[in-house]
Amino acid sequence: MADDPNDPIYRTTAARTGKMMAIMLGICLAGGGIFFGLWDYWISEPAPVVAMMAGEGPVETAVELSGRDIDVSLSFIESEDFRVLAFDALPGEPGSNPTITAEVGDRIRFDVVNDGVLFHAFGVTADEEGWVGLYPSSEIATSSNPLLAGESGTSEFIPSEDGVYYYICTVPGHRIQGMVGQIIVGDAEAPAPEG
Repeated sequence: MADDPNDPIYRTTAARTGKMMAIMLGICLAGGGIFFGLWDYWISEPAPVVAMMAGEGPVETAVELSGRDIDVSLSFIESEDFRVLAFDALPGEPGSNPTITAEVGDRIRFDVVNDGVLFHAFGVTADEEGWVGLYPSSEIATSSNPLLAGESGTSEFIPSEDGVYYYICTVPGHRIQGMVGQIIVGDAEAPAPEG
């Protein structure tokens, strides 16, 4: 007896379809949990190709060394509620975010330690805001591979021209929370602090 052409042919059962949907939903939920659980990592810094295409970052120029070395020891610290971040001491306390004075060609050597709980990274930039435009030899760790609590690192910066430079925590958001200090080179005037 031949099959009736009007009878539907079922390729699977409702139970098997339900199992497949449950597996797909589980994969979507697990993937979403991982993605949004690590959201701060995904947005922590722009892709390197973005900075390269924009031509961002300082251009290293040859500079005649002055022969003077300036050794600077800094420590990352945080307030108890993690809302205020700084170097060496919290704002309002003596020694908070110390200003460094130097001349063109001086070698500023940084010895930085993470005395806080959060993760941090370090670098020197000429930009008045943000965390890009770092001088390559000044970097210690990165926001994607930071210094954890108790870890330390060293770097150096040799200014090639007069001006105001900034040493900062390069983890996005930490500079805005107060983790920034000035390096005054030559006869440059420090900008007035904003209210």
